[in-house]
Amino acid sequence: FFTAITSVSVNSYYANQNAQAAKLYDAWFLAASEATIDLEKKASTFSVLQENFSKTGYAGLARLIKGSQQAREGDLEASLKEFNELLDATSGLFGNEVLNAIARINIARIELSNDNFLNVLEVLEPLSSSSEHPMIYEVKADALAGLSKNELALIQYNLAITNTQDESQKSLLKIKINQLSQ
Repeated sequence: FFTAITSVSVNSYYANQNAQAAKLYDAWFLAASEATIDLEKKASTFSVLQENFSKTGYAGLARLIKGSQQAREGDLEASLKEFNELLDATSGLFGNEVLNAIARINIARIELSNDNFLNVLEVLEPLSSSSEHPMIYEVKADALAGLSKNELALIQYNLAITNTQDESQKSLLKIKINQLSQ
């Protein structure tokens, strides 16, 4: 009986949290897409969403969108901060595996562009090797090549080729392999 009451209470709490987070996310998203953006309102809504509902998918999605936009605008430092915050919020027992993996990939890509090759390998390490996307193998290979660990990089590039269906991506990977072999 106690377990049933606890379960219902926890489910009700999470449903309430998600409903409130959804309203804030919608307000933030609308503020961001208006023709004349109210930057103060947008920032305020984002802050409330992150402070009060950081463990919800809505807060994670908002952080993902913000970090991606900052990266597109060339503010890699701010973008890296957002993705690290997303990684922290989505890690742990009750974390969100999908948003966590996306945060890791984005952090790795930024670190790769900053030539922080060890950071790339470190942030990608927890991802399951049995379910890795070809891009993960490629990013790992790029980091290993940056560290002059060419043999290990070749293995990762070949894994990326094996796991991709896209012929143009395979061609790009083969170019990287040829450059590494020279």
